[in-house]
Amino acid sequence: MKLTLIQPSVGKIANKPYIKSWTMEPLALATLAGLTPKEFEVELIDERIDELPEFYDTDVVGITVETYTAKRAYSIAKEIRSQGVKVIMGGIHVNLMPDEVMKHCDSMLVGGAEGGIWTQILNDFKNNKLQKKYDANSYFQKELEHVTPRRDLYANKGYLPLGLVESGRGCPFTCEFCAITSAHKGKYRYKLVDKIIEDINNIPQKMLYFADDNFVSKFSRTKELCDAMAPLNKKWFSHGTINMANQPELLKKLQKSGCSNLLIGFESLNEDTLKSMGKSWAVVKRGYAESIKILRDYGISIYGTFVFGYDQDKPEDIEKTLEFAIEQKMCLAAFNHLVPYPGTPLYSRFEKEGRLIDKEWWLKDGYNFGEVSFSPKNFTPQELSKKCYDARMDFYKFSNILKRVEFNANCRDPFSDPFQALAFMSANFVSQKGIKQRQNWPIGNIIDKNGKILN
Repeated sequence: MKLTLIQPSVGKIANKPYIKSWTMEPLALATLAGLTPKEFEVELIDERIDELPEFYDTDVVGITVETYTAKRAYSIAKEIRSQGVKVIMGGIHVNLMPDEVMKHCDSMLVGGAEGGIWTQILNDFKNNKLQKKYDANSYFQKELEHVTPRRDLYANKGYLPLGLVESGRGCPFTCEFCAITSAHKGKYRYKLVDKIIEDINNIPQKMLYFADDNFVSKFSRTKELCDAMAPLNKKWFSHGTINMANQPELLKKLQKSGCSNLLIGFESLNEDTLKSMGKSWAVVKRGYAESIKILRDYGISIYGTFVFGYDQDKPEDIEKTLEFAIEQKMCLAAFNHLVPYPGTPLYSRFEKEGRLIDKEWWLKDGYNFGEVSFSPKNFTPQELSKKCYDARMDFYKFSNILKRVEFNANCRDPFSDPFQALAFMSANFVSQKGIKQRQNWPIGNIIDKNGKILN
């Protein structure tokens, strides 16, 4: 039997290359392939890179669904089902919006595929007993089952030169706007350290990306993993939190393990905004600037992310935050407008307050990346979108890239080990190009160069 796994694109512009920074390896689908019984031949179609076939010569199709790919996933599924092929959907958007997803597939999986549930789904399919909904919560265990991903399926796809690894899933924090928290119910699950190391030893790339939602969710376990990684001579980056700066032993181990960069969600410089987000734990007594210096002193460069659109935010706050990110010599930074993801407490609050411009913005025809889908208090939606875009462009101006060169973290040891300096420059230029490409990119549709919807 044959199983086809599909990674939908966010949307596409005909005869125009897809955004390179959006083409990381689809680790979730490779993991799903690793869970699939040997009797199934597995095919991977990645719409970001591959052309979709007119005819699907397969027995069953699995499609992963995120909020930004949901509309495109539904369109693909409609065509496949019209050919008499069953479609199974999974992914974070299924966790957030199961009733919506159920209308567009033959079966769906809420939650992770580990623990035996994926095998059950395929057995039910073979025996013509496929259920409409499977809920992985009944399979929940604190320890996350290790599965060897089918990385052979990545061959000749041309993904970014990063080896993706997962050491844990979920996040214990409860930020109001975060889809991860809502999808995983504030739970964090982790894999055994020896299994993670075994997986890393099978990855040829020198640079790794831990695709964890929060790599430092549990400090003691992170230390154990870093100790095991130290001899591997790999460079890596992932997601962290600013309260790491209070953990000198952890920082030493991160440094020795090859940690090159950590994405940290600062979100705001305003303490009242952080409290509104449910992120008061991120308010550090010593202040952001001192905490950032501590991280840089351990050779860890920072990818800072900021969110604007809360009621306390004003236009001048975006300018102040931009100045702060440059002054603090952040390696990379994102200046994002607030997004009310469905299924989050933020979405529910905006819905009650009547502030959603379109309740199903992710399914709206003509919706483009960068559009603001709610009514902010101190901006027009268009003003908030433009100011965030302008801040991104300013941050990545060549003159501001040069201002952020420093030799503790961003360009550490440029002569004895030029890797970090080269990574800093290339990441900044790729980000600069990606910002221009992403703005107004179509969500959920294939369009021509004039904006006409083709699908």
